[in-house]
Amino acid sequence: MTVQVTMLVSSLPEGFPADERTVSYEDTGDVTYTYNLLDSGALRVNRNRDLAAEVVYGPAAWESVQGDLPR
Repeated sequence: MTVQVTMLVSSLPEGFPADERTVSYEDTGDVTYTYNLLDSGALRVNRNRDLAAEVVYGPAAWESVQGDLPR
């Protein structure tokens, strides 16, 4: 499943359109994305179900997330 992260408006650069604040990590063929919430409140997006981070968002950067948790 695709992981979709909605960023907090306050974390966006000045002038960034607030209606474009969702970042999508789309599954394709042999690439899948999952996410983990870390104890610190940070959000880690993982590639191919391993726990190697594709990207990490600090707790003050993101508002919500949808997608699959690792199995």
